[in-house]
Amino acid sequence: MSGLAISYGARLRQLARERGAAEAVRFLAAGGRETSLSWTELNAQTDRFAQALLARGVGQGDVVAFALGNVPAHMTLALAVWRCGATTLVLDPGMKPEAVRAMRERSGARLVITPAPAKGDMTLEEFEAFADAMPDHPVEDLVSTPGKIVLSGGSTGLPKMMADDRPFMRVPGQSWGRVAPRLGFRSDQIQLVCGAMSHNAPFTWAQNGLFEGNVLVLMERFDAVRVLQAIDRFDIGFAMLVPTMMVRMLDRLEDSGATLESLHALYHTGAPCASWLKEAWIGVLGPERVTEMYGSGENTGQTVISGEEWLSHRGSVGRGFETQIRVYGEDGTLLPAGESGEIFMLPDDTAGRSLYIGPDAPEPKRDADGYQSIGDTGWLDAEGYLYLGGRRDDVINTGGVKVHPETVEAVLHRHPDVLDAVVFGIADREWGQKMVACVVAKTDRSLDTKSLQDFCAGHLSSQEIPKMFRFYEILPRDGFGKIRRKALRAEFEAD
Repeated sequence: MSGLAISYGARLRQLARERGAAEAVRFLAAGGRETSLSWTELNAQTDRFAQALLARGVGQGDVVAFALGNVPAHMTLALAVWRCGATTLVLDPGMKPEAVRAMRERSGARLVITPAPAKGDMTLEEFEAFADAMPDHPVEDLVSTPGKIVLSGGSTGLPKMMADDRPFMRVPGQSWGRVAPRLGFRSDQIQLVCGAMSHNAPFTWAQNGLFEGNVLVLMERFDAVRVLQAIDRFDIGFAMLVPTMMVRMLDRLEDSGATLESLHALYHTGAPCASWLKEAWIGVLGPERVTEMYGSGENTGQTVISGEEWLSHRGSVGRGFETQIRVYGEDGTLLPAGESGEIFMLPDDTAGRSLYIGPDAPEPKRDADGYQSIGDTGWLDAEGYLYLGGRRDDVINTGGVKVHPETVEAVLHRHPDVLDAVVFGIADREWGQKMVACVVAKTDRSLDTKSLQDFCAGHLSSQEIPKMFRFYEILPRDGFGKIRRKALRAEFEAD
C-alpha cells in the first residue's frame, strides 16, 4: 500500500484501472431484484455524475445536498461530489420539504437532489437522465475541503451541522486510522451495508469500504432474514449493525438457516446495547467476532471494546481508544471511578474534531483542558472502562428518582412478545415526570398492560416500572435504528 494520501475520487479511478470488470457493488433491492456494478462501471458513472454537477454550476468548495435511499446512486453521487472538490450534505429522504429548504439555506447548498418533486432542484430520476446525456470522458479529480457536512440532533428541530475542515483525503489501508482494524474492518473483504446511508456511520463505512477495495453488498431496506441469508450467500466478512437490527436478526436466526461462518466481525454502534443482547450474540459468534465502538459525529473521541473484554466488564463500551476520558458532576467536580456524571473526552488528535458550522452553530462544551461533552452520562471503573448512563436530556426524574430510559427499554425488549419499545418521561402533576412506554408487539402476538407491568416487576425496581403503556404498530425510528424519542414525547406533551 502507498503511504501517500489520495482523494476518494482518485482512489476510485485507481481501483477501476486495477480491477476493471470485477464486482464492486451488489445491490439487493427491496422487491427482491439484484443488480451488480463493476469497478469500471462505478467509476464511469461517477464521471458522468461529476460532469452533470459541473454543468449545474457546482464547483470546488460548493455544497451539494441529497436525500436518497440506499441505492447505488447514493454512493456514486457522493463520489462525484468529491471528484468535483465539493462537499456532501446527506439528508434523510423522509425529511419534509420545509426542513429541506431550511437545511439548504443554512448550508448554502448549490444544488439539492431529492427523491420527490418540490423538495429540491432535481429529483434523482431527473439528475440521472441529465447525467446520461453527458459526454463519456474523465473529470479531473479535485480535493474537497471539507469533504462532508455531518448532521447531529438539534434542540431547534433541525439538526446541527458539523464539518472536519481538513482536506478530504485518506491513505489506502488507513481510511479510518488505527481504530478500524480493532473493529475487524479490513481491506479487500466483502462488506455488508444495511443501515441507512442517510446517516453518517453507514455512509462513512460504506465509502471507506469502497476506498479500501471492498465488495459492498448494499441492501435497500433492512430485512432480518434476508440479511442473515445474505451473509452466508455472499461470504460477508464485516457487518456494521445497531442493536435494533441485532434483536430482529437474533429472533429470526433459527428460521433463516444461516450459519454466519464467514462473518469475522460483527461491529455494533449507534445506541446502547442491552447486556442480554450482547451476551446472546457473543454466544452465537464467539467473543472474538463481536466488537463495539462508542463515539459521535463530533469526533470528540471514541471507546472500543472486544467481546473478550466485555465478558469481564459486562455493560461497558470499552476504554478510550486514542482518547482520554473524564467524568464531571453537576457542580463541575471531577468525579472518581465508580461515580456517574457527564462524560468529557479528549482525542489524541484534536485536529480531527468536527466543528459546528452554520448560522446557529453552538459553542462546544469543553473544560479548561479541552475535554469535550456531547451530553452523555456514564461512569468509569477502576481500569478505565466506560459505562454509559444515557443522554442527560433523556433521563426521567419521576418522584425524585432518576431513571435512564435505556435500562427500561432493555428489559422490555427481553419480553418474548415485544418487537420494539421506547420509554420517555412526560410532565406530570404528581410525579414531576410520568414514565411512558410505547410498545410494538411481534406479529401474531398480543400484549396488555398487566402482563408488561408484571414482566417489568420481575426485572426492575418499582420506580422503574412505566406508569403508562401505549401500543403501536410501528415506532418512529430513523434509518440507522435510532428512536425519534423527542418526536414521540412531543405528541404526548401536546395531548
